[in-house]
Amino acid sequence: MLSLKNITAGYTKENMILKGIDLTVNENEVVAIVGQNGSGKSTLAKSVMNLVPYIEGKIIFNDFDISKKETPSISKSGVGFFMQGGRIFPNLTVEENLIFASNDLNKKDYSERLNSIKTYFELFNNGRMNIQASYLSGGEQHQLALSMVLMQKPNFLILDEPSAGLSPANVKSLYNALYKIKENEVNSILIIEQNVNAAIEFSNRVILLQEGTIAKEELSKNLNSSEKIDEFFFGNFN
Repeated sequence: MLSLKNITAGYTKENMILKGIDLTVNENEVVAIVGQNGSGKSTLAKSVMNLVPYIEGKIIFNDFDISKKETPSISKSGVGFFMQGGRIFPNLTVEENLIFASNDLNKKDYSERLNSIKTYFELFNNGRMNIQASYLSGGEQHQLALSMVLMQKPNFLILDEPSAGLSPANVKSLYNALYKIKENEVNSILIIEQNVNAAIEFSNRVILLQEGTIAKEELSKNLNSSEKIDEFFFGNFN
């Protein structure tokens, strides 16, 4: 579904963060990107959405070149992007956030999407549609941010650090929802995650990013012990 070909990207021409990334996410696949802070994980996600000032190379989504497309056009092509921290409008109510995220849907489509999304998140079972978003807990704000992404019914999700800042209980709740979303809503997912164990369990394939390049790649099912995970992160690099 998504193919990155020789992607070099950064925020200044003199200091490119990504250095020749080749990456493919296939249909019905979850690919996890892991690595230390500063390795380029979030820059990779933003590059797909054309949110980085300087990008070289080619990005193909569903056989279409989206390398030079504007971000709204990429979203409308079927790519949903959950930005790190979860982006919401804190001064709007929960419902107003959802309406803003789906402003090009008619009333019937909006209602259908909302009814579908409500099944994934506890937020909507607590009578909070009319509460100001700033009063939500951190976990609830993440739920709202992801719901806003899903309102456009993407068939491909990019999740940038979805569990960042959440308690263990909220991380578990979030991933319970993500498993259902993967089964019912989207075709494939590219997930950037610091929670290595959650990333491995959720994904089919894990890619280790190091200093803007792909250092290693492994099937998630092969990282089934702490020793193998340590070897993946700290073992020999080819």
